[in-house]
Amino acid sequence: MSTSSKENAAEIFEDIKKNLTRGVKDRKHAFHTPVFSNIDSEGGIDSRVVVLRKFDPSSMTLNFHTDFRSPKVPNLKKNSSSQFVFYDHKLKIQMRIKTTSLVNNQNDKAKEMWDKTRLFSRKCYLTLKDPSSITEFPEDGIPEHLTGKEPSHEESEKGYKNFTVVENKINEIDWLYLEISGHRRLKLTFKNNEPEYNWLIP
Repeated sequence: MSTSSKENAAEIFEDIKKNLTRGVKDRKHAFHTPVFSNIDSEGGIDSRVVVLRKFDPSSMTLNFHTDFRSPKVPNLKKNSSSQFVFYDHKLKIQMRIKTTSLVNNQNDKAKEMWDKTRLFSRKCYLTLKDPSSITEFPEDGIPEHLTGKEPSHEESEKGYKNFTVVENKINEIDWLYLEISGHRRLKLTFKNNEPEYNWLIP
């Protein structure tokens, strides 16, 4: 990012959208696996790394996939406030993105993404036990006959009921550029998908 670009709010926004788009498509891009946080059932903060599956610049939404049986699903239904943290040491950029989460299960959005999901990835939704449930010994919960194998298309369809798309509406982006000559920080607050810019002291 050039010196002039890091001090131009509109150019920064375009750069953010470009890197989020790359994060979806490029598995090696640091933005492909952000940290996602939400409020758990006890009012604490629950964080984990997720895979960024979609970024829609027109609606300013970020999507990832999860299992409907995961504890995060009822927790997000109870409290939809959430946050992503992205960091790329090469770009020297950190972003904290506040979002409102919507759970999509067995609806048009879930079906659209399910149809695009590879058989190997569908296998994750065929676990015999619920995610986060206690087990007597180390295991992944996948049926033994599928160890190291892809399920058939017919068998994979059994996982559809568990497949869930979490759609996250972007409310605010806190963008931080780390540079030895001087850090820069910009807050983007969204109304009708358009940003309002405010420079902050890093």
